[in-house]
Amino acid sequence: MFASLFAKTQAQPQRNYSRLVIISDFHYPCKNLVPPKERLMRMAAKERVLQEMNDWRDLDLAVFTGDMVQRNGDAAEYRLVRLVVNGLKKRKAFIAGNHELLYTGHHGELRPGSCTERIIHFARYTQTFGPLYYAGEQGGYLLVFLSPDTVTGGAAVELSHQQLAWLDQTLAAHRQQPTIIFCHAPLEQTAVSSRPGISLPSPRNSVQPAADIRTILARHHQVRLWVSGHTHTMPSDATFMDDANYYEGRVLNVYNSDWDEDTIYTNSLYLYEDHILVRTYDHSQGTWIPAFDRTVVLPEWCCLTA
Repeated sequence: MFASLFAKTQAQPQRNYSRLVIISDFHYPCKNLVPPKERLMRMAAKERVLQEMNDWRDLDLAVFTGDMVQRNGDAAEYRLVRLVVNGLKKRKAFIAGNHELLYTGHHGELRPGSCTERIIHFARYTQTFGPLYYAGEQGGYLLVFLSPDTVTGGAAVELSHQQLAWLDQTLAAHRQQPTIIFCHAPLEQTAVSSRPGISLPSPRNSVQPAADIRTILARHHQVRLWVSGHTHTMPSDATFMDDANYYEGRVLNVYNSDWDEDTIYTNSLYLYEDHILVRTYDHSQGTWIPAFDRTVVLPEWCCLTA
């Protein structure tokens, strides 16, 4: 099952790592209500960066961590963004964000969708991008993909009891395999707060139910990274790289920026047999930003199966 999800389409040169790029909060054409000229500029910038990625010969997988659509996830938004992301000729994996599933509205309006409207959005998402949650393998690592799938609740990303049970079972079946989880919302208490006693991200903006997720992660120490979107966290934000990003001192929450800014930044994950290297790329300058390089060393008991 897992191997079929990321089957290679062509032979790859021998490397001692696998490379993933994170595409977070793509919001095509443009989430913000801006003048037509600026809207066209942002569309062109996003398309240009996707074409740049086609030239990255060592890129094994592009992970879209939710909010691919512009705002409310109607049928037209889904059709448009699917056409655009098809221009990226790399292997792709998708998870849903709140803008794919939770809202409705027209002409710039955005309001919470009803239970029925959410169910319609769930069907539209799975028809366009695939299952809401699933797992795969890359370079010996287990990759787990989670999406919001409840029809009620006020959090931006809330996982159902069925999805949580599946997650627990999947991790239990791969106890010694280094694991990366991708989810649109970050883990609680992994952001930098400017006010004493205030925990960030807020319950609205962190993955829920937080207590159940805490219990699951406490049982499965092979989880080394939690890769999130949603918060539109730029490299200039203190939360982008800080010791606070370590959940329970063990799981690194990798925050990502959105694509609606003047400069598009992406994080790449380099998966080695004994460590993970996280690097940040500035697409305007065409350069890496070494100050944001981070290394997560795997424990010796976390053996690879590649």
